[in-house]
Amino acid sequence: MPDEKNFFAGLVDFSFQQQLMRRLVKVLYIIGILGGLICVVTYVVLGSQQSPAEGLINFGVGIVSFFVGILIWRGLLELALLIQRIADSIERATHS
Repeated sequence: MPDEKNFFAGLVDFSFQQQLMRRLVKVLYIIGILGGLICVVTYVVLGSQQSPAEGLINFGVGIVSFFVGILIWRGLLELALLIQRIADSIERATHS
């Protein structure tokens, strides 16, 4: 693998020699968590405007779906990293 360049130089690497996925996974995971929290808060506030009971129901369902969504998001990101590691191993094995 070539020496690591900065992030923005990797974005314009048209030969795809630099791997950005390992750097992007952290940012994508944080974005997923923040997006899920914003959705839960939005549904709770909108449900509370209708009735307090609907707000509590939205809170309970929102917390459960938030954790399930984060679990799925984490699994997908780890799967992407695993596929990239497999590709790197194949690359090293075939070009040694």
